Amino acid sequence: MAEASCPCCNSEMDLHGDVVSGHMHYCTFCYGIMASDRWLSTNMRQPVLRNVRNGVFEAGISAGYRCPTCDGEMVKGPVPTTEGTTIEVDGCLKCGSLWFDNREMEPFIPEIREITKKNDPSREYRRANSPSAVARGLISEVFGAITSFAGKKNDDLEEE
Repeated sequence: MAEASCPCCNSEMDLHGDVVSGHMHYCTFCYGIMASDRWLSTNMRQPVLRNVRNGVFEAGISAGYRCPTCDGEMVKGPVPTTEGTTIEVDGCLKCGSLWFDNREMEPFIPEIREITKKNDPSREYRRANSPSAVARGLISEVFGAITSFAGKKNDDLEEE
């Protein structure tokens, strides 16, 4: 199965599963999950899966992007949870895969935390080197330099 890029953050996603039980692509950066139709059939209770598919494919509207695994058209639709809330889930009209944003799968498959191993050590490295972290560091350095310069100028004034 080909590598897939996350539709939310464009990071390369990790592949879990096999041909028999289906595949799940997991983004270790934003925690999004793209689950194949077969993986969902293997890991999600059938009444729950039917509910999710109905919400996505019957009431779905264009999601505005292509499927990361097969390039099919993605649609999105509201899916009611057992907690009484609604989650917007995306699905591929071509291959039947479903996209769940960060932690959206948990109401449907609570065990997903164990499957995705939330404690990914590489995540801390990526977070520290993300564009926003680099920008915060630069801003902090610039602000620190300005503050330091302003402090020296005030010290010079006090000496006069």
